[in-house]
Amino acid sequence: MLGMATQAAAQQVRGTVTDSLSGRPIPGAVLILRDSIGATLGRNITNERGEFVLAGIAQARSLHVQRIGFRPRDVTIPPAVNGIIELSFAMNAIPTFLEPVLVSANHCPRRSDQGSALALLEQARAGLLTAVVAREAKPASMILFTFERLLEGMSDKISEQSVHVDSLYRIAVSFTAAHNAEEFVRRGFMQVEGEGNRFFAPDADVLLDDQFSNGYCFRVMDPNRARPNQVGLGFFAGDKQPDRVDIDGALWIDTVARALRDIEFRYVGVGWAVERYRPGGRIVFREMSNGTVLIDRWSLRLVGWKPDTVRAADNRRGPLVRMVVYASETGGELGHAVWRDGTEWHAPLGVADIRAVRLNRRPASGVELRATGTPYHATTDSTGRALVRGLVTGPYSIVAFDSLLDTLNLTIPTGLRLSSQRDSSVFSAKVPTLEEFVLDRCTADGVRMTALVDPTLVIARALDRREKPLGGMSWRATMFPDGGGAPVIVREGGQTTSDGVIAICHSALQPRGVLEISAWKDGVPPTFVRQMLQPGVNAVRVPFDERP
Repeated sequence: MLGMATQAAAQQVRGTVTDSLSGRPIPGAVLILRDSIGATLGRNITNERGEFVLAGIAQARSLHVQRIGFRPRDVTIPPAVNGIIELSFAMNAIPTFLEPVLVSANHCPRRSDQGSALALLEQARAGLLTAVVAREAKPASMILFTFERLLEGMSDKISEQSVHVDSLYRIAVSFTAAHNAEEFVRRGFMQVEGEGNRFFAPDADVLLDDQFSNGYCFRVMDPNRARPNQVGLGFFAGDKQPDRVDIDGALWIDTVARALRDIEFRYVGVGWAVERYRPGGRIVFREMSNGTVLIDRWSLRLVGWKPDTVRAADNRRGPLVRMVVYASETGGELGHAVWRDGTEWHAPLGVADIRAVRLNRRPASGVELRATGTPYHATTDSTGRALVRGLVTGPYSIVAFDSLLDTLNLTIPTGLRLSSQRDSSVFSAKVPTLEEFVLDRCTADGVRMTALVDPTLVIARALDRREKPLGGMSWRATMFPDGGGAPVIVREGGQTTSDGVIAICHSALQPRGVLEISAWKDGVPPTFVRQMLQPGVNAVRVPFDERP
């Protein structure tokens, strides 16, 4: 008996699913193996050839098959032959996604399109189920890029952007919601945390959950000229609460490709002051050649508050601090994905082709260029050319990295601020040498430069214990010559710049001599740093503890 049970459990259900009209294979069809009472025993999706394999279980009695754009099928499981069950069958495509269905009483207001909306909901759920089952049956190794953007006013223009690789290790899920459908319906899509608000977005699991369809109402969206061959399933909260933030949006389906396209939504119930900044989000689906469906892009337009200092109208009081509203955007993009069956996908990301030159117009070779606030970097070749690849759409400031300046958390600006699109563009950047960078900081500090031959230069930076630069500090520099002699005050009465920098360009600076920098501010003891100088540029850290 043990041998018979083992053989039954080890059997395999396999076959092919095709289109009844064209005879072509159907990729991405979901197959659910069920027992006699309808309980799920296992599930999978068909590959690009419409093929599927399921581990057979002795209790299996039927196979349920569904795919967006086709009528679901239930197939009885025949007896196994040598441990194999062959099941090849066809599915019938539906002529329209809006075939009305019978509507029972529910909590939503009566609408003339209610039957068509619920029919479209069933098709949308079939597409969402493919995304969920594909994730568990055909997981991929993925590399994600996440971004944070600060927007200008109420516009879509990006003023600042940071990008991160999420992370340098490989992960298997591109995007997941922070909560389940029941919690979103009950508590909404925004929570107050400290002095700010945290917004959330739904994923395929949330939209597929019965709790979401029970808490939300559905409608067929009006045709959109910007979306040919697409039909939209609108959704809105059925039971609005004054203290709950809900979402109002639409899931769009391509009726020709029979595929999910994206979800667009806005947050409602946040109040007029916030709603005018158009908070909301977008989630984009992509169907791969091997039948898997995943979220490859997402973004949330968020609204926050930050302090802003303004002068009092009567000028007799000190500055006033008020809270101002600002818009930001957070999101991510799937950069690369690889499946065990050999399928690969690479996002059409941007490429910056940068031609770097020195101030004398000669090629800046061997320079490492970086995009600030991101992992993007590239080193110029002998002609000064560097290719920065895999850029998420948005603006970037390009700087030059120098290992000496890195000890001070400084980089060399190039003046290049580029805007990347999903293509390759050529840009030019002027890259000063390290010496030119320091000399320029001395000039900016108001120091009148004289001709220096093979100069010894100093770039210093005042930093607190959190590595935050300290501007407006008083400082003095004293040179102790090599071999003795009277010390020379190189500079007195200076102040650190807004980024905490002290630049010293003076003929009194001597290699192998010792430079002492003292820095202070009112009410706090001064800091003294001594360092022996080397020929060329010297970097000096001036650590400062503001605690008295």
